Amino acid sequence: MTAKNADLHQGVEIVFADGKTRTVKPLTIRRLRDFMKIANNLKVPEDGNLTDDDIDQMVQAASIALSKADPELAADLEELEDALDLRCFQEVMAAAMGNDPNL
Repeated sequence: MTAKNADLHQGVEIVFADGKTRTVKPLTIRRLRDFMKIANNLKVPEDGNLTDDDIDQMVQAASIALSKADPELAADLEELEDALDLRCFQEVMAAAMGNDPNL
């Protein structure tokens, strides 16, 4: 029997702002429920001016997305803030949703 969605099971390798590469896989339905509660509140203004609350929401969403890939980093929000930049954040969000972040 051939595995379906093999590309999803492999995950996506993402280089983070701390220089480390982590493999992020799509969220399970259980984790997706928590993730969507946060993601639905993410609002990036057209002018790009993020508030502290916007950034806190981004870090919470990334924490959920990374809970399997790097549980220690996901649990330490201050460390996670230092490991994220906007580019890898967008890649993490795409990979967590099962999308190709390179498209």
